[in-house]
Amino acid sequence: MTDLGEEFAAAMPRPTGSSGRRLNPYTDELRSMWNWRKIFSKLGTHDQCVQFAEERGLIPVQKICTYHRKTMILTKESGQVGKFRCRKYNCRTKTVSRAAGTWFENAHLSLTLIFQIMYAFSEGLSYHQTRKELASDVGLVVSDRTVANWFTYCWETIVLYDLENQRAQGKIGGPNKIVQINETKFGKRKYNRGGHIEGHWVIGMIEDGNDDLRLEVCPDNERSADILVPLITKHVQEGSIIHTDNWRAYLSLPEHGYIHKKVDHSDQFVAPDGTHTQRIKSQWRGPRRPRQRHAYEELIRAIKYVYKIE
Repeated sequence: MTDLGEEFAAAMPRPTGSSGRRLNPYTDELRSMWNWRKIFSKLGTHDQCVQFAEERGLIPVQKICTYHRKTMILTKESGQVGKFRCRKYNCRTKTVSRAAGTWFENAHLSLTLIFQIMYAFSEGLSYHQTRKELASDVGLVVSDRTVANWFTYCWETIVLYDLENQRAQGKIGGPNKIVQINETKFGKRKYNRGGHIEGHWVIGMIEDGNDDLRLEVCPDNERSADILVPLITKHVQEGSIIHTDNWRAYLSLPEHGYIHKKVDHSDQFVAPDGTHTQRIKSQWRGPRRPRQRHAYEELIRAIKYVYKIE
């Protein structure tokens, strides 16, 4: 029997260079990743969070008065992240919240807690795990509903970012390959980009064994066959085995060259023949792809893009 330690050592990359010094290629990458220790040390106070938000372009550092066209004064003592006030006494706008139009608009949580929940989402934690990680010896414990709401905000932001930046190559699926399809409806949170998506249906398509998720906003906010089938044929190869729920708009898929299998979610999650849509539906409950090494930075990048500061 081979010693596991020997197998592990054999699998490790050999040192390079004339010094013979063993090099660990992952050290710098590990140091660049976020973890709970960094979250609490770098984003543990309100001032740290404000500075971080400024540096990452999540909140504006200045604003021009729309009436006088002059730079406004920032008053940090007012509101969660401060307010801008026009220098002119008779200005029509008076004051403008610095959070207006940003990720933090109308937020009732502290900035520290918001950033912590964002990190929990990026790490793929459940609601219960998130509440457990953020609970302290004193004070209130964040509720399931609060975590769920902010997880939804994070997820919708990432999906919206993907919708506007996806560069799909070719089609997914093919003969003997399964593609799961499902739709979901976005909430009513306001975005600075893609305002057409608020309250709209989005269809998702993903092939089993493939992480290439395809997303489309349903035109006219409808889920009829005339709307969904063209979106499916745009992304899914003919001959694919398509798994959906019992929504009537999918009934015509065999007429377009697909093998269609259904599962009745009012009765079961998995049909007797194994048909299910669990994987695509899981995309609507959390991060839309396997957890990435820099998932937190990816989320921040998406927020900066979607809530673009004017």
